Amino acid sequence: MSHQVARAPKARHTFAACLASALIALALLLALPQTAEATRLDTDMVLGQTASAQGISEVDMPDLECHAAIVVGKDGTTYFERNADEEIKIASITKVMTAIVALEHAKLADTITVDEAAAKVGQSSADLKEGDTMPLSTALKALLVTSGNDAAMAIATTIGKKIDPASANPYKTFVEAMNTKAAELGMEHSLFENPHGLDFDGWEGELHSSARDVATMYAYAMQNEDFRRIDADGDPMMVVKGADGAERSIKILVRNEILGQGGNIGGKTGGTYIALQCFVGAFSQDAGGEIYTVTLGSDGSDQRWADTRALANWYYGHTVDYPLVASERTTADGRPLIARVPNRAWSDKTVEVTATDPDAAVSLFNLAGKVELHPEYRAIDGGVRAGDTVGSLVVKQAGKELGKVDLVSAENQDGPDPLSYLLVLIDRAIRFFTGEPGQASAEEFFETPDALALSAH
Repeated sequence: MSHQVARAPKARHTFAACLASALIALALLLALPQTAEATRLDTDMVLGQTASAQGISEVDMPDLECHAAIVVGKDGTTYFERNADEEIKIASITKVMTAIVALEHAKLADTITVDEAAAKVGQSSADLKEGDTMPLSTALKALLVTSGNDAAMAIATTIGKKIDPASANPYKTFVEAMNTKAAELGMEHSLFENPHGLDFDGWEGELHSSARDVATMYAYAMQNEDFRRIDADGDPMMVVKGADGAERSIKILVRNEILGQGGNIGGKTGGTYIALQCFVGAFSQDAGGEIYTVTLGSDGSDQRWADTRALANWYYGHTVDYPLVASERTTADGRPLIARVPNRAWSDKTVEVTATDPDAAVSLFNLAGKVELHPEYRAIDGGVRAGDTVGSLVVKQAGKELGKVDLVSAENQDGPDPLSYLLVLIDRAIRFFTGEPGQASAEEFFETPDALALSAH
């Protein structure tokens, strides 16, 4: 009994210590930044149709948590969309339109002045003070790189005066110009009410956009070389001139945390309590070219970057080099044997055909539909020399031509001399009565690889 009594307090102490440790561990775990569970929705669309309707498997879809998203190519092709036309808040992504209007109504060397309203706007700031001046190029850096609301206000008021010198409210004039530009770009689901995107603390309103409109806006902005350069500026330092005329260096926060990673060449962040975390970005890789991704309504900054990477990786992961020249047979000199096509001058001879470039390939998005190779042959009627062009091999995807490779003769072959031609005529006469064709049949040996089975770059 005494032995049991002596051990009981120690047991209670051990249990209490374990419980305390467990509670501390749980608290630390909850304090860590959490990434929401990603999802694939039945309504997610690829190239204008739901993935489920096309039979695209879950493994071939991006895993996203964000509420709305889109991937658009530089040529305007929409590769992926989720709730792309839903009207929602976009927070500081609004500043892309602010930059567009500024660049189209002013020069980079024009002076931007910070007034009291700009200096006191609050929230995301470039640490600008009332009376500061700077060239528009610097103000755009403060606007795009560190998402300064103060820079947005200063740009709007200063450039609003340029848009309409007679305006009694240049700030309002600028915002109206933002909406005019949105209408010009066909942004049917967008309404701007301020130049920075704040939607709380006195900035509540009907301001909204959509993933598709954001992609349209950003793709347009990226056509401007000044915008591209400033948007991709990773230098955290800028210089402004204070009200006293003295220059002041400001260290700013570069908001785009993935700049230079995975082909990212620029982007604009956004985030409020209502909009959650958002991002529009540009990516460029040798294979697949330039694309624009939009993620709206991600739960937390970490998830925003996870969603953005998932979209870019999904697109480039499904961009493959599709070989145009694939055959298990070879010509006498070891090149791929594409086909044997009839020489019409003979009743029984064919010409071996190969490709000018055995390594010819086209870059294609392998979820865009069935890939087919279509040979197009020129008529061979008489003598032909090795290397003579005899046609082409065209690659099409979902009926759209993506590229081609020239086909050439792989051998020398003479046409018939007069005696041989007479024998050909006799042979054809006999074939006519026996029901045989008057010339040899074509044989094709090229293969059509399964695009989905090819590895990405």
